[in-house]
Amino acid sequence: MLSAMKARRAAASAQAVRGDLIDRLGADRVWIGAPAREICGLADSSDPVAVVRPSTLAQVQLIMKIGRARHVPVVIKSNLPAIEPMNLVDVIVLDTRGLDRPPSIDISRRVVTVGAGVSIHAVDRAARQARLCLRGVPALLGNETIGGLLGSGDTGSIGLGDGSLLSDVVSLQLVAGSGRLMKIGHASLLASVPWRSEGLPDASGILIGASGRLGVITEVTLRLQPAPWVAWSNLNMTLDRSKILAILSGARLAISKRVVDTVLVDESGSMAVRASTWRGESDLDAVTSIATKSFERYDIEFSDWQSEQRRVRLGYEAGQWPAEPSTSGAATLEVRMSWPDATKVLDVSDALIAAADSEGPQVHRVWAMGADYIRLRHCFNGQGHQRHPLIRNARYLLDAGAVPVGLNDTLRTLARERMESGSKVLLTGLARVWDPDGVLGQPAGLV
Repeated sequence: MLSAMKARRAAASAQAVRGDLIDRLGADRVWIGAPAREICGLADSSDPVAVVRPSTLAQVQLIMKIGRARHVPVVIKSNLPAIEPMNLVDVIVLDTRGLDRPPSIDISRRVVTVGAGVSIHAVDRAARQARLCLRGVPALLGNETIGGLLGSGDTGSIGLGDGSLLSDVVSLQLVAGSGRLMKIGHASLLASVPWRSEGLPDASGILIGASGRLGVITEVTLRLQPAPWVAWSNLNMTLDRSKILAILSGARLAISKRVVDTVLVDESGSMAVRASTWRGESDLDAVTSIATKSFERYDIEFSDWQSEQRRVRLGYEAGQWPAEPSTSGAATLEVRMSWPDATKVLDVSDALIAAADSEGPQVHRVWAMGADYIRLRHCFNGQGHQRHPLIRNARYLLDAGAVPVGLNDTLRTLARERMESGSKVLLTGLARVWDPDGVLGQPAGLV
């Protein structure tokens, strides 16, 4: 009887929250019942309290206020349906894709200010009209939002040889769990136009990779780079450990010579390399020749290079993105490593994959090489990834020198176990200041 009473009370509370949301935001911004389940990817037996898609700062602040007043958690999402939808049961799901302020480019300062719900490819396309571009962007479909990439700590894959998208964050506008509007970035200290991020205190790094546990990023200013002239080459091959090590060696040599900025390797049997130059299209023949020789030194041979215009969308073959496998609807474990640690991480990854039960999900890996580090994505094809040795024994990857890309729920417990007490105190204090009622995160803190 007691459990039945609690269930009725919870249902009544959820109905009150839904009524508040619809009254304050409008029915066109709130989804409940079957439509909400479908958006989240939930089964019929489980419901979120509601899915909301705010379009203004005031609406985001209202959602925080309602969540705080009704003691209902708010979970930030920019990519639905979710990979693990059960995490969205009995919460308010805030879909940031409604925060779609179009890109505003300041050519003289080389920055772009854009809503957090705008797709990465829309931003890059707008920048290329001014012969500028983003760097370190994902090599997927281009539909990932700016806010989602920053919240997950996604470093990008294309252009990684010249740096990461995360290093180009100049300022962030957000609504904290307390409902307070904040502008983060050193320019906000001086009430000036954001264009650089060095030299003064800057708290934006705390929000990157935090999965929305401190605040809702609503607007972002990013530094832009001059768009290079580029050429792509694809190669299909059978990949084993020795071939992967050869590719890593050739990629490191070519990137160090500043002739290649992108190397993508899908272990299902394909590889894509992008040569780049800022000296003009006439210099492409020279850089592709140097890139080819760098890989031939390790018995990796390319045939054709296909050039791409500076003003088209970042991609390959008439504006199409390179064929990195989509992970939509699939779980992933992504790590970064320094070049000296690559062999150790590869060996540990091989051992953990080999230890998997034959009935568990299959895993294939995707590599992206950058100037300072390598990114490795483990893609789980099927259900039950939480039981896979890669997840259960991820500490061995970290012991080998790997660093997670984003701190999602899969690695949060592991990170907290390894964290020093001083760091725990600091992050717990930050969470209590920014989100005192735990609307967006756990009372224990950011991690």
